[in-house]
Amino acid sequence: MAEAILDKIPIEARWETTAKSLTGAIVGYELILLEILGKEKSDEIEAKMWSEGGKTFIPMIKEAFNIPVEDAIGAANIIKVAAVLGMGPECTDEIIEETKERVVQRWVKCPFIERAKEMGATDKHDCYTGCTAWTEAGLKAINPKVTITKAKAMPRGDQYCEFIYEFKE
Repeated sequence: MAEAILDKIPIEARWETTAKSLTGAIVGYELILLEILGKEKSDEIEAKMWSEGGKTFIPMIKEAFNIPVEDAIGAANIIKVAAVLGMGPECTDEIIEETKERVVQRWVKCPFIERAKEMGATDKHDCYTGCTAWTEAGLKAINPKVTITKAKAMPRGDQYCEFIYEFKE
């Protein structure tokens, strides 16, 4: 019976639902860590957890889909692909500047921010630490010549998250 129901659900809807479930659970875990441990300790734990995820998942995506990361453009590409595959179709970005040495990428929609809104927790939820740790560790694992700076962040009051990727020889 369940198989017949699942067969009627388009794969796009399955993917979107799975991603929303995952990102909602993560926001919930982050809120609980914050409540129990406080900001400093929860940020420390999140940085370690997300770093581990980034340094394994991003190289896995690079290898699985043969994505070159030889410059800043490649760095922005791999992060976009990994973010969408890991967090779902709500990840929406714009490239503001793009050269081999420097890319400015703005994330205008984020599933974690969307889940925090749905939970009424935008005043508590702060994904800055985890997101930055995931991206930094993942890029360092595949090309340490690429650096990232997170210049703006939605959970800190900005309209979008802005990443600056720079390639250093």
